[in-house]
Amino acid sequence: MIAASNGPAQERVRMPAVAGQFYSDDPVELRRDIQEYLSHGKKLDSSPKMLISPHAGYVFSGPVAGFGYAALDKNIKTVILLGPPHHVPVRGLAAPGADWFQTPPGRVAVDTARVNKLLAERLAYEDPAAHAPEHSIEVQVPFLQVALGSFKIVPLLVHDIDPQNAADAIFPLIDERTVVIASSDLSHYHTSAEAKAIDRRTIGAILAGDIQGDLDACGEMPIRVVMALAKRMGLSPVLLDARNSFETAPQYGSEGRVVGYASIAYIKKPAGKK
Repeated sequence: MIAASNGPAQERVRMPAVAGQFYSDDPVELRRDIQEYLSHGKKLDSSPKMLISPHAGYVFSGPVAGFGYAALDKNIKTVILLGPPHHVPVRGLAAPGADWFQTPPGRVAVDTARVNKLLAERLAYEDPAAHAPEHSIEVQVPFLQVALGSFKIVPLLVHDIDPQNAADAIFPLIDERTVVIASSDLSHYHTSAEAKAIDRRTIGAILAGDIQGDLDACGEMPIRVVMALAKRMGLSPVLLDARNSFETAPQYGSEGRVVGYASIAYIKKPAGKK
């Protein structure tokens, strides 16, 4: 839901769709949960310029997502969020038609200057109806609120587009204080053993930089866009964690029907390191 607030500019606010479902709607409890997930991560040789991060309910995917967010540079000022649509079909890059994203801890500003650049060049279009019920971008925002200082977001739903064309559109928006995050879970509804085998193949293709490779992931297109950007930017992928929902929360699920998750960072490796 996009709500208009009273005021001279009629600011547009994208309200949370899954607070109280995918994550706690209590700000104190939510911050405590996220800090626990972040506590298991560690800093890398260099701060990630991009991440692949899961987007399920926090009890399931939060432990995996925490590894990526813990590695971020706290001085990041712009976060480009690429998510797959689960509810409304999208063609290309869809912006939310909003100035703010509301979450339990508060509002996060949309980087309207960067979004408007895409819109003006007809590289994206506004689709509030696609964003309103969508969780893939929303669940990343509270992690960012805890992990970073002051920042803005460029939230884009991505589907039915050539990954290279999407990367070409997004690349000019990136500077030294920008991070790009592809939101994606991996395989769905296999046994834990089957999921591990399937996810190993998907992760292998990602780590190999195979943009055309076989990816069993709901955020396949955001991942491919990040892979194309990584090639252009000279970044290397690093696997931080990979588990499925039975491994992260066996008390809530079945070993016979799991969802896979991975946290992958893209970094510039120091000279001399392979």
